[in-house]
Order: sequence, then C-alpha cells, then structure tokens
Amino acid sequence: MRRLACLLALALLTGCNLVITHKPMFTAADGAGAPSLRPGLWRMEIGEDKCQVDESRPLSEWPSCGGGMVVGAGTVSYFDRDGDTPVFKTDPLVLAAGQPILGQVKLSLSGSIKLTGDAYAYVAVRPTKLDEAGRPTRFEFWPVQCGPPTKDASKYFTDQPAAGVKIEPITTDSDVMKSLGPLCTIDDPAIMRRVAAQSEAWLPHVGVGHWVRDKAD
Repeated sequence: MRRLACLLALALLTGCNLVITHKPMFTAADGAGAPSLRPGLWRMEIGEDKCQVDESRPLSEWPSCGGGMVVGAGTVSYFDRDGDTPVFKTDPLVLAAGQPILGQVKLSLSGSIKLTGDAYAYVAVRPTKLDEAGRPTRFEFWPVQCGPPTKDASKYFTDQPAAGVKIEPITTDSDVMKSLGPLCTIDDPAIMRRVAAQSEAWLPHVGVGHWVRDKAD
C-alpha cells in the first residue's frame, strides 16, 4: 500500500516525499536535444533488488515486483496489478533536455487512491549505455524529492523542504493519502532541475533501468 499511496506507477519503489505538479512542467518540445530511450521492453530496479524475474518471459508473466515497462514514442506502458486482474495502462512520458535530464510522467492512479485533478512526477535520468544509434539502453534514475528524508521512520515527508519547494495540503477523498501528510510542488523548471540534482544525495541508492528487447511478448 505504501508504494501505491506514494503515486509512482513506474516501479520507482522509493516511498513518498516526492515532488508532484498538477500541470505538466515540460512538453515534447523540451525534449529537443535529449536522447530518446530505445523503444521496447525495459526493467527498472532500485537498491538491492530481490525480485526474481525471468526476463525472457512475456511482460504479462513478470511478477508485480518486476519493474517492467514498455517505452514507446512519448509514452510508457505497464501492467497495473492493483486489482484482481492486471490492466495494461499507457501514460505520457517526456524527457526534458538539460543537466540532469528530467523525466516527467503523468501518473495513472487506481484502486483506493484518488486525487482531484492531474498529477505529474519527476525523475532525474543519467544515461550510462547507448546503442549504435546513440539511444540509451541503460540509465540511472532517482526521483525529485521535496527535501532530505526525515530520520523518523514513521514519517514519509521531509521536515526540511528544499529552497523553492512549496508545500500544499492534500485534496483527495482517500483516507490513505490524507494520512501521509502534505504534498510538495515546484513551479519553476530551473528550481526543479536544481532540486533534482540535490535529490541524488538524499537517497541511499539510485535506480537502474535497462533495455531488455524490442517487444514485451
């Protein structure tokens, strides 16, 4: 429930304390100059991943912990396994050029989690391997966080918001979301990029995404 309540459908597996915006900060035009991920099936892992995945199997047969996604032209697709029957969903994906590259994902919420309006989350992306066409086939990533995580394990939200981060109350009919405390947001791309760079030091691990093959089946 904690992973679901913290809104990231891309298997970021990082807990809460995430920067969320209600309008997209970037458009496809901001991707000019950023490398395009190689299309196809990818696996996302973070930390000491214990999930056992046979990557030769179709994505539909991967376990819920497998972190599988399909990258398309400006989209990312995945199996939402929150209900009794997995549902294949597709969300917009923008990779905005700059240092660091910023990935913007529109969140698709399900189950008991409902927010008023749209929600977008952000990750910093650092390509570490390219194919012959110059497209990343491996990258490191980490979420843009509100500030350094609190040392109190019972709290999900920072008690030291980064400069430029704005705190806002939760507007939702979900008791789960209300129990997590406030949300944080950023309204300036330059601040988003600065906080993204700072966020790497606030996490014990960066995530790793690697390309598996051209098709999900």
